[in-house]
Amino acid sequence: MKKVTTTLVLIFSIACFVQAQELPVPSPYSEVMQRIGLTDVKIEYSRPGVKDREVFGGLEPFGQVWRTGANAATKITFSTDVKIMGQKVEAGTYSVVSVPGKEMWEVMLNSDLQVTENSHEPDNDVLTVEVKAKKLERKVETMTFSFDNVKEDMALWTFAWDNMSWSIPIKVDAQKQAMDNIKAKINEIEGAYGVYNSSARYYLEHNGDLEQALAWSEKSVAIAEKFWNVYTLSRIQAAMENHKEAIKTAKRSLELANEANYQPYIKMNEANIAEWSKK
Repeated sequence: MKKVTTTLVLIFSIACFVQAQELPVPSPYSEVMQRIGLTDVKIEYSRPGVKDREVFGGLEPFGQVWRTGANAATKITFSTDVKIMGQKVEAGTYSVVSVPGKEMWEVMLNSDLQVTENSHEPDNDVLTVEVKAKKLERKVETMTFSFDNVKEDMALWTFAWDNMSWSIPIKVDAQKQAMDNIKAKINEIEGAYGVYNSSARYYLEHNGDLEQALAWSEKSVAIAEKFWNVYTLSRIQAAMENHKEAIKTAKRSLELANEANYQPYIKMNEANIAEWSKK
C-alpha cells in the first residue's frame, strides 16, 4: 500500500511540474505603453511571425474579421477618455478587431475582451474607423504595435506586419488635463510656492488665463522669492504688456541669479531687460 501511495505522489508531482513548465511560444506575448499628455495608453497582444507565409490575402483573408493578433484578443487600455479620428472613446479596456483590406482597413474597438473571429458581435463595437493601409518596402517579420510622432496631445498608434502598415491618431485634451491637475494640486497644497510657479508658467506658455497666471506667480514670489519664480513673474508682466513692471521684476531676478551665480538665468534676464527696454 505504501509503495502504491508513493508512486501516486510521484506521478502527481511530475504532472504538476509539466503543467507549471514555461516554454517558448511561436507568437510571444508583448506589451507597449505610451503616455500622451496625462493619459496612459497600453496595448497587450501576442506577436505572430510571417514564417514564409502569405499573410494578408492568405493566412488573414481580406474582408474577414480578424482579432488583430495571435493566441487571444489584442487589448488596448486608455486611462482617460480619448478621441480617435474625431470619435470619443471612454476610459477603459477594449479588444482590437479589424477587417484587413487591400487598400482600406476597418479597425474596431470592442467591449468583449474575449472576442474571437467567430464570436465578434458588431453591437459590442464602441468604435469603428476606416484607415488607409500602407504597403511597406521592407517586410516586418513579427507583428508590431508602436506609438509614433508622439506630441503633447496626440500620438499615432501604428500597426505593422509583413508588407502592411496603418496608423491611427489618438488625441487627448492635454491642456484641460493639465489645468484640472494644476487646480487640484493647488487646492491640495496651499502655500507650495513651486506649485504656484509651475502652474503660472504653464498658463503663460499655453495661452491660459494671464490674470490667473499673474495671481499664482505673485503668490509664489510672496511665499518665497527665488530667481526662477521672479523670472516667471517678469515674463507674465511682459506678456500683459506691462513692460515697466516687467523690467523692474527682471532686474530683481537678475540680482538673485547673480547672488546664486546661476548663469542661465543671468543671461535670460539680461536679454529680456534689453528687449523690453525697447518697447
